[in-house]
Amino acid sequence: MLPYFFQNPKRTGALWSSSKHLAEVITQNIGIEQATHIIEIGPGTGAFTKVILRKKPDVAKFFAVEINPKIAEKLRLRFPNLDVAVCNAESLQEMMQERAMPSADVIVSGIPWALLSSAEQRRILEGICGALKPGGYFATFAYRFIPSIGGRNFRKKLYSGIFSDIKKSELVLDNIPPAFVYYCRK
Repeated sequence: MLPYFFQNPKRTGALWSSSKHLAEVITQNIGIEQATHIIEIGPGTGAFTKVILRKKPDVAKFFAVEINPKIAEKLRLRFPNLDVAVCNAESLQEMMQERAMPSADVIVSGIPWALLSSAEQRRILEGICGALKPGGYFATFAYRFIPSIGGRNFRKKLYSGIFSDIKKSELVLDNIPPAFVYYCRK
């Protein structure tokens, strides 16, 4: 991740890949094991992807959305059967239509929210909520101890009533930097 971060920090957002523990935490209690339609946005090197593939039912439709073509290619090499769309998350509805996916049961995100503008955050969050079936889950994470205007804007957007229920995990200390997960239900 390090070279991609320095090439384009706004699109990569992380110096290191997420920890195995964070990958387990972000995928717990959101119904992946029973899901029929799963989307991952911003998979990066695939830390969450690996756990999703292990937990999801064999018959579930699953695709990942990665904005960086170089990272997407590495992801395809790591997971040869993974459907990877190289696109901006704002085009989520179009990508779902191309795959005949009417709605998602679960959406997991590794998007660097704090690096996006307030308008981009709102458009993507509303698109995610619109893509979820009623009762579906959206899980994303945020770093702790790295204050930023973008991070504060994201928290405000997240808690602005887009989702019906939001819970936050305990702090995952073995991630660099430490992070926590937001579990959002439509």
